[in-house]
Amino acid sequence: MVESCLLLAAAAEQYTQGLMNVVDLGDYAGMLFDFPEGTRDGGFWMRDTPMPLSIAYLDTEGAIVSTADMDPCLDLGDQCPGYRPEGPYADTVEVPQGGLAAIGLDGPGARLVQSGDCAANF
Repeated sequence: MVESCLLLAAAAEQYTQGLMNVVDLGDYAGMLFDFPEGTRDGGFWMRDTPMPLSIAYLDTEGAIVSTADMDPCLDLGDQCPGYRPEGPYADTVEVPQGGLAAIGLDGPGARLVQSGDCAANF
């Protein structure tokens, strides 16, 4: 098991802001979007996000539904492309592009287990 500290988005305004305009995560490996209202089916986009990111869409047990590499999208507003999951998901994790393996979300059987020991509200 790999332990990582993630920024925590757990409210509507935090979900909307995400990692927009962020260029340095400090000591955090990425951001966890913790959606308490159950499964979702919409995707994410990179509007005003200068850092290339990888995203893992996770089911209710923390297992990977699908992943994607997302490229920065600056100055395009609503014209930024969306990145849709392959199925319904409960939470997501965004990390710098290529960083999913570093936090243990790198393939079949990988799972995110939340402990709350180091997550910080963003």
